[in-house]
Amino acid sequence: MEEEWQDGVWWLNFSQYEDLRLYEVGRQRCPAGYEFGPIIRDKYILHYVFNGAGTLYLDQKEFAVREQSLFLMPPNTLVRYQADDTRPWHYIWIHIHGFKVVELLQKAGLTRKTPVLWLSEVGVQLGEILQKICDCHEQEYTCMGKLYDFFQLLIDHSPDKPEEGEQTEPALRYVQWVIDYINQKYSEPICVQSIADFCGIDRSYLSKVFKYATGYTIQEYLIQFRIKKAKQLLRETAMPVQHVSYSVGYNDPFSFSKVFKKQTGMSPSVWRNAGGNKV
Repeated sequence: MEEEWQDGVWWLNFSQYEDLRLYEVGRQRCPAGYEFGPIIRDKYILHYVFNGAGTLYLDQKEFAVREQSLFLMPPNTLVRYQADDTRPWHYIWIHIHGFKVVELLQKAGLTRKTPVLWLSEVGVQLGEILQKICDCHEQEYTCMGKLYDFFQLLIDHSPDKPEEGEQTEPALRYVQWVIDYINQKYSEPICVQSIADFCGIDRSYLSKVFKYATGYTIQEYLIQFRIKKAKQLLRETAMPVQHVSYSVGYNDPFSFSKVFKKQTGMSPSVWRNAGGNKV
């Protein structure tokens, strides 16, 4: 690996995927004592440490990090990390986001409270996947496929993943409730207040929790989910735009068209005639 290693940063911005988005990948051999931060980012950042060691500072706590470990930088959180003075680390990092990132990280056992995982059994394989993403950074579908492979392997072998039936943190449970509710009720005239009523908690608190976990407001998520379903109907059926509007929860076709154009840059009919997902 030492011979193949080349430091670099690649801005990918594979952001058109709703569930899992990849914005950046990079790798670095850090000099002794190298320090980064304090800094606040708006996306999740994962570092995989190939060798060496260092320290992560998060929520006024210190977390020791060694080789074949992952450490997490949550969004909207003040974070600092520093390489060891005698064994500075070499790592690859990825910037990710998307609607399923919270779920994927939690299943792996990576949370704000447990931001470091040591992965001795599969560390080498995870590192190879990240190396492949670096080496193939111009190949969008290869990168996204490898990213899903990374999370599947991580979840399957994580030593700290939640046991089956184990209770989820309340805040993350509310986030999942919101997502599940929207998945089931998007075709109805729901709003943020009705979602909060379903969850049984204060609207402002729910909105704050959801934004913190996903990077999106509840309204943004609802709109994007509805537009996703609308695109599917426009692409796969001959249903009139008016009926598509009703099917995704908009009683006013004009309002639907306005929102659709704001999200895609085209009206629903123009988007359909232009070839749907081909544009």
